[in-house]
Amino acid sequence: MIANPSIIIVEDEDLIQAMLACEFEDGGFTVAQATNVEQAIFLLDRPGAEYRALVTDIRLGHAEMTGWDVARHAREINPRTPVVYIGGDSECDWAARGVPNSIMIPKPFVPAQVLSAISRLMSPRTIRGPGG
Repeated sequence: MIANPSIIIVEDEDLIQAMLACEFEDGGFTVAQATNVEQAIFLLDRPGAEYRALVTDIRLGHAEMTGWDVARHAREINPRTPVVYIGGDSECDWAARGVPNSIMIPKPFVPAQVLSAISRLMSPRTIRGPGG
C-alpha cells in the first residue's frame, strides 16, 4: 500500500473501481481504494493519511452506512476535501445529503467525467453543490 495516496476511491463494483483507479493514475494521482464504508473510514483515519480528494459511490452493498457518511467523515478530518459522488439512483438526494463543494455524477458515466469533476473542485475558485 502507498504511504500517502492523494485520492481515495470508494466503490463496491470491481470493474468501476478499476476503471476509476486507472483514470486517476493516468491523470497523475496516487490512489487508495476501498470497497465499503468500513475500509474507507479505516483509510481516512490512518495516522499520517492525507488525501487531496474523495470519490465515493453512494450505495455500497447492503451496509447501513453509505457514501454520504464517508464524505461527512472525510470532511470532519479536512473540511475542504473535494468530494465527487457517483451513483445510479441517488442524484435526487444530493442537494439534501451531499456536502458543500461536491459534485454528483450519475451512473453510467465515463471515468474522465469523474477526473474532470475532481480537477474542477480542486481549483481554488470553484464552489459547487449543496450549500456551495
